[in-house]
Amino acid sequence: MKCVLVTTESAEILFYWTDDEFEESLRLKFGQSENAAEELPALEDQLSTLLAPIIISSVTMLEKLSDTYTCFCTENGNYLYVLHLFGECLFIAINGDHTESEGDLRRKLCVLKYLFEVHFGLVTMDGQLIRKELRSPDLDQRAQVWAHFQHLLWTYGRLREQEQSFAVEAVERLIHPQLCELCIEALERHVVQAINCSPTRAGEEVLHAFLLVHSKLLAFYSSHSASSLRPADLLALILLVQDLHPSESTAEEEDNPSPRRKPQSSENIPVQQPRSVHTSGPAKGSSSETDTDSVSLPEEYFTPAPSPGEQSSVASALVTWPPGAAAASEP
Repeated sequence: MKCVLVTTESAEILFYWTDDEFEESLRLKFGQSENAAEELPALEDQLSTLLAPIIISSVTMLEKLSDTYTCFCTENGNYLYVLHLFGECLFIAINGDHTESEGDLRRKLCVLKYLFEVHFGLVTMDGQLIRKELRSPDLDQRAQVWAHFQHLLWTYGRLREQEQSFAVEAVERLIHPQLCELCIEALERHVVQAINCSPTRAGEEVLHAFLLVHSKLLAFYSSHSASSLRPADLLALILLVQDLHPSESTAEEEDNPSPRRKPQSSENIPVQQPRSVHTSGPAKGSSSETDTDSVSLPEEYFTPAPSPGEQSSVASALVTWPPGAAAASEP
């Protein structure tokens, strides 16, 4: 049983996601009414009623004591709660099936916050602006935004369970020099040129393009004027690609999606420019098989120099999300 909630300090819900089991537990809890014919409150209202005391007490402690709780378990140990305040928004993650630790829940909140930044840009720096984006007065637009991030969270959870790269938060690379070189050439000559020549681009050039085999990086292209992408940026892009084009291993699940797992388009997500000022040209050079990354050190991805032997290998670069075959490109 899992739940993620984003609220204001006044307990107004800006976003929520629940799995089917958690939603059923709420239905049972609020369905115990003396009047059997009484209609159940909406799921959003159920969450607000359930969590309002926690939200208000957390904010009150912060105001009165300049300190508050960030994690606790219920008395019977069935539920684990993790809270994190980002600016004026309180993020809450709940687990009731003992499948996630405090660290897992906190990481999930950081990933959600980062996805907000990728989608909304600098708007996330202002509490009032992000509130308008997440809780639009237009109910249809609000439902679309919420459904989009709900599905991204589901995709992230699936990747953590099925893909080693997301379980350990690493970018996995398939290293085969000759194949990588051919793929980069194909990206540059066919994909990138075709996109750049499109009249809808209005002269704006592609900065980055990459080729994936499922969630593993096969080839990566950067233009001469592009800043380098951090591994966390690349993981976020891979997450968006997997959300749009799930790997074949999940074809059965996607053929029979649950109501809360209905795919939503990620095509309109604007990707922020990387904060690093380091520039990288077309992918050439050499690389060690394993690189360890920190947020302060830029990470480059490129085809290694040809080496003896035809065997492929896999390399990974450890990353942390900022406070974690399909082709895709970044405009």
